[in-house]
Amino acid sequence: MSLNGSVVTVGTSATVIATGKVGASWVYIHAPIGGNTVFIGPSTVTAANGLELPKDELHQFWLAETDVLYGIVATSTQPVMVMQSGGR
Repeated sequence: MSLNGSVVTVGTSATVIATGKVGASWVYIHAPIGGNTVFIGPSTVTAANGLELPKDELHQFWLAETDVLYGIVATSTQPVMVMQSGGR
């Protein structure tokens, strides 16, 4: 099992936030207060069809080995903090 942390800058095109690891993994995402709203989903995510990531809250997702989680903002960019646990 491993633990990785990073800051991902989400832009106006689908941006990879996290990819699943061998054996699957948990992903924890935090969007800080202020800035742009981040929407998450598959590679086809848009601000219109994505799941809104509320600010200043910790969100967790289970990713299978082949899953990829993307994010997008309507304008400019927005950093999000990402921690991933599990997998090999």
